[in-house]
Amino acid sequence: MQNLIYANAALTVVLLAACIVMGLMLRRIRRLFQEIAPVGALTSSRGPQPGDACPPQPFHTLAGGVLALAGGAKPRLVLFVSATCPISRKVIPIARNFCGRENLQLVLAGDDAPTIQQHFAQQTNTPAAAFINDPALGRALQVDKLPAAFLFDQQGTLIARGLVNNREHLESLLNAWESGFSTVQTYMQHTRRNRA
Repeated sequence: MQNLIYANAALTVVLLAACIVMGLMLRRIRRLFQEIAPVGALTSSRGPQPGDACPPQPFHTLAGGVLALAGGAKPRLVLFVSATCPISRKVIPIARNFCGRENLQLVLAGDDAPTIQQHFAQQTNTPAAAFINDPALGRALQVDKLPAAFLFDQQGTLIARGLVNNREHLESLLNAWESGFSTVQTYMQHTRRNRA
């Protein structure tokens, strides 16, 4: 019986020690999350930057028509994708859901052969009129990696841009517009400077 009492007391001490260690770890983790910046879309210093006007000319769509980036009824999210990019296939439904919730017009863009793009548009249930297939657009925006997103307002001014592969990256483009900062990273630098 005495051994059972000692074992019970030892287990209680171990349990209390584990609770103290867990409390200390939670405090450290909380402090760590205050210091770590949220993940935003990776931006490039090349090409047009937020505040620049979009290319003025209209671009060819898979439907055979043309589409201008300025003058839409809603802000436009132009998402550069490719049929050979698995991340592009993953991000298209996320972008479609995101644009529906945020009242944005989603326009896909690429520069593959028209037959490849037509097949890709059918696979992703994208209307041909909402798929720009014009290499001039990629050159004008200096797209070098995929999937790249560009958020334009109704007047065609670039609000935010970056490489995106999840919803958080897409949300960071919208947050840049709402906060007035071009990227999440710029916002975090500003916040740290104000804290110091």
